[in-house]
Amino acid sequence: MQSFERAFRALALASGFILLFVMVYTVADVLMRYAFNRPFSGSVEVTEFAMSLIVFLALPYTGWAGAHISVDLFEKYLDRPALRLLPSVIAFIGAALFALIAWRVMLETAATLHQTSNMLRMPHYPFRLAVAVCSLLFALVLLVQGWQALRRRHEHGTHHP
Repeated sequence: MQSFERAFRALALASGFILLFVMVYTVADVLMRYAFNRPFSGSVEVTEFAMSLIVFLALPYTGWAGAHISVDLFEKYLDRPALRLLPSVIAFIGAALFALIAWRVMLETAATLHQTSNMLRMPHYPFRLAVAVCSLLFALVLLVQGWQALRRRHEHGTHHP
């Protein structure tokens, strides 16, 4: 499990470096635009592609570390034995959703393999592939978390309806 955490952390770190790159790139683009009237060509494309990487590369580690934002609307009701399955059910539904996202993005990637951006002619497939792989990794994280929540429920002797 520690190797997963290291791999997920490396992806999140890459996400942070890409965010840093976008910040520097945007400042440089603005300076070039207003100081020299020479903005970077295709800066919108670069930013759009980078944003997909920033979000999806960080997703597996965010889920693994439990660092995502959550709202406990049902916390006071979870003392009821019937509702104690809710965290597992939510994790399994999320896993199915992100597995579906990964599958659909892979289909889209395969169907548009030679598609490129308008200005810079950058291929779309590496970015779509990163979205698909990271969505699948996040689905696996959610599966593990759902399974762990089920095990905790049974270990605490709350498996009776």
